[in-house]
Amino acid sequence: MAEDFVSLVGTLEKILYTNPENGFLIGTFLTENSIRPITVKGIVFNTHEHETLRLKGSWENHKIYGRQFSIREFMPVEPTSEEGMVRYLSSEVFKGIGKKTAERIVKKFGKDTFKIIDISPKLLSKVKGVGRKQQKSLLEAWDDQRGLRDVMTFLRGVGISHAYAQRIFAKNGLNSIPLIKANPYQLTDIPGIGFLTADGIARNLGFDNNSPHRADAGLLYMLEQQALNGHTCFPRRDLLEKTVQELNIDSSMLESSIRQLLEDRLLNCEKIEDASGIEQELVYRPRFYKAERRVAENIFRILNSEAYTVYEGESYLIEEQERKVGLKLDPAQREAVEAALQHKVLIITGGPGTGKTTIVRFILGLMRTRIPAIALAAPTGRAAKRITETTGAAASTIHRLLEASNIGFQRDRENPLEQELLILDETSMIDTLLMDSLLEAVPSASRLILVGDVDQLPSVGAGAVLSDLIESRSIPVVRLDHIFRQAADSFITVNAHKVRRGEMPDFSSSNRQTEDDNQLLDFYFIKESNPEKIVEKILLMSTERIPQRFELDPMMDIQVLTPMHRGVTGAINLNRKLQDVINPDAKGLEHREQWFRIGDKVMQQQN
Repeated sequence: MAEDFVSLVGTLEKILYTNPENGFLIGTFLTENSIRPITVKGIVFNTHEHETLRLKGSWENHKIYGRQFSIREFMPVEPTSEEGMVRYLSSEVFKGIGKKTAERIVKKFGKDTFKIIDISPKLLSKVKGVGRKQQKSLLEAWDDQRGLRDVMTFLRGVGISHAYAQRIFAKNGLNSIPLIKANPYQLTDIPGIGFLTADGIARNLGFDNNSPHRADAGLLYMLEQQALNGHTCFPRRDLLEKTVQELNIDSSMLESSIRQLLEDRLLNCEKIEDASGIEQELVYRPRFYKAERRVAENIFRILNSEAYTVYEGESYLIEEQERKVGLKLDPAQREAVEAALQHKVLIITGGPGTGKTTIVRFILGLMRTRIPAIALAAPTGRAAKRITETTGAAASTIHRLLEASNIGFQRDRENPLEQELLILDETSMIDTLLMDSLLEAVPSASRLILVGDVDQLPSVGAGAVLSDLIESRSIPVVRLDHIFRQAADSFITVNAHKVRRGEMPDFSSSNRQTEDDNQLLDFYFIKESNPEKIVEKILLMSTERIPQRFELDPMMDIQVLTPMHRGVTGAINLNRKLQDVINPDAKGLEHREQWFRIGDKVMQQQN
């Protein structure tokens, strides 16, 4: 485990490595009253060799490089010894002031050197070698360093952590203090600083609840909260009511803010009629407004463009493919294949076990000989892997298809995809922003087939794209509802369809026998109300019973799902318990109160 935080004061002797983008630094540091430098590492912006710093952090033992000091916080400080002053003034901080000039300055003013620079800088002209140019350069650098200390002290004083203080200074420099005093809500532009943090800073600075800046930021914050809940927009009236209720801002101030934000194009508004014919206004953040409009425009563009390949004699082609693969399509499946041949854009939707994958495999086999360039994609790596396994065709994630990089997607309207047919699986998982980026890259002459279960939970990101496209009635839709024999043997599938129909799931499967005694049932309901016993049973089932009965690997083949993060039955506690059983003795390290061990199963949460 990491040691308690300690403070060190000394000189940054040498910078061995630095990353200008994130401020990460590795260097040697000579502490006060020490003769041998130590190795330090951490995020340190705007620092130079021979600068005196106060560091806060902890000691770590690196298996190759030995003992190192990991920097958690830093603050520039003025050296107090005359030798330290010379080293500081002759460092890279002060361009044009060499060691000899620095020695002359310190010899002239002694330990009052820094006081002279602060209060009576004109006296520097009495030092040999310090002309107007050197004096101007020295004073500008001095003001910058003093400004950095002032900014860091101010930011910490209003409750900003050191890590975020560095980000703020990296973006705004010496203007940080006046900018924050004028409008602390500007801090929400810094990644990781949200409205609630900025609001706390504003209170520390004496801002009123009904400040125009707070009203503006509060409205944008409430819309972002709605986006986290899956909504690309929100009714204007509901937005006002919710903001008044949760943030205690006067409604008249909010009305004024909405008008100003619309005028400044920081919000967009769309008037629509609801199901009862009553007009209402929907308020958007611009990125969602533009994305929704582009999705509609691109669907229209693809629908109304000539296809690369035109099919004739669909019945003959389908029957020929049926004979080839030894499969007889049912009426709904045949309708889906015919629609895929006839239309530029098609939606195929259905619940589990209704043959969506079979249809995709059939369409691929039918079209592959006529359309050489076909792309099969899904929103996640797991979904792409599954469709590859079930169809035998190579699939990729949408991000990989669009050639995602640090600066965005390389494929777009200017550099479109080259495939003539694009089949998207698990379309219900695609949010509005990703669908926008994808459709921007689809050529007008291409065909597009969207496959998914519209009744599944919508995407994690904002928007219910598949549902909205179906409800638009602008795109041909084929619904598959017949559960096939193999899927019908799965109680998971049967109960999923019961839930879709609003029926109670069948929990009696544990006591049933199948026609084939060797067939294993896949759905069990275990009744238990005591949280501690629930955890015990989860551990028993996932590490012993299920692996033994179904010949599964408890680490890689079993996933435990829970709707909560905290609590006895939450993800945090369950992960710890499962780790102790499945991977108890591996070496590891602690980070943010969580142990990570070699061989742990982990989840990548970002593309």
